[in-house]
Amino acid sequence: METKNNKVKLETIRRSFKFDSSSYVEPVGLSGGLALWWNKDVELDVELSTKNFIHVVVTDKLLSKCWAATFVYGCPVRSGRALVWEKITQIAQTERLPWLCMGDFNQVLRAEDKLGGIMPSQNQLTAFHEMISECGLVDLEFKGPKFTWRNNRSEENFIMERIDMAFANDKWRELNDQAMVFVEAAVGSDHNPLILNTDVPLNRVGKPFRFESFWVTEEDSKEVITAAWNQRCEGDSMTVVCKKLRGCKDGLKEWNRRKFGDLRLKITSVKDRLVEIQKDLELGFNPDVVVLERSLLNQLEDLWQKDAMYWHQRSRIKWLQLGDKNSRFFHLSTIQREDKGTKS
Repeated sequence: METKNNKVKLETIRRSFKFDSSSYVEPVGLSGGLALWWNKDVELDVELSTKNFIHVVVTDKLLSKCWAATFVYGCPVRSGRALVWEKITQIAQTERLPWLCMGDFNQVLRAEDKLGGIMPSQNQLTAFHEMISECGLVDLEFKGPKFTWRNNRSEENFIMERIDMAFANDKWRELNDQAMVFVEAAVGSDHNPLILNTDVPLNRVGKPFRFESFWVTEEDSKEVITAAWNQRCEGDSMTVVCKKLRGCKDGLKEWNRRKFGDLRLKITSVKDRLVEIQKDLELGFNPDVVVLERSLLNQLEDLWQKDAMYWHQRSRIKWLQLGDKNSRFFHLSTIQREDKGTKS
């Protein structure tokens, strides 16, 4: 990823996300640097790094696969792109492994990959096409919004472009014949993130009942508890308490099912809706769609906050503040704990 943060700050963030290793190209002046993180399931040997790309050899320990990857940040200045294309072509001429090339190229591949603003230069399009062709690369199939960047300006100045892409040579496509690129919803950024999926997702495991801390942020949760606790029960004092607690549990489970359903599924649903909304914007700027998008972003922010609280309860790590809404960290740390518990 391209970043303007320095290595010290990035290392703090990396450790909080439990990535095991990293490689950086430090930012210089106003120019952004590059950051690449990976975990212990893969080995990455960094063979070449510049301000515009990091080229590595990836060894997947779980799947026993080995391939090369170039993670690109194309020059934002037109005059500098030819040199980047030349360097990528030089990699292609010497690389014998299955090869992936993906990132923010800062260049559209076709004229129709830009909406609004000045039409892309034909010379720039031709130069990019020629580089992709000479390198033997193919644009990987993707699902999600077509455009991956927008300037977030008003209607008359609104621009959208597809500049984030993933390409691969024939060897890589044969090695990863089920691979798919997913274009996620743009949230908190002017870019849509790309997720390259080369394997099946992890299986989900059912969880025991817990009182979720985010429930207290909902006023009607108190009504559910009050109603359950006020129910009339027979038996001695301990039996009555147990029955009331069971009533609270059953009432809260039903209330949670009706109000939230599966929180992760709800987040996925809102993100999927955002993807559709952002695809609608490909047809042109629409103020009503922009308002709806803002509403969905607010919903997603609220759901993420509840999800962060959910995973915070399941994490033993105390130094991370509850206000950090990036629940992936909590999720990963909890999975690690459960994995250790299983192995012991």
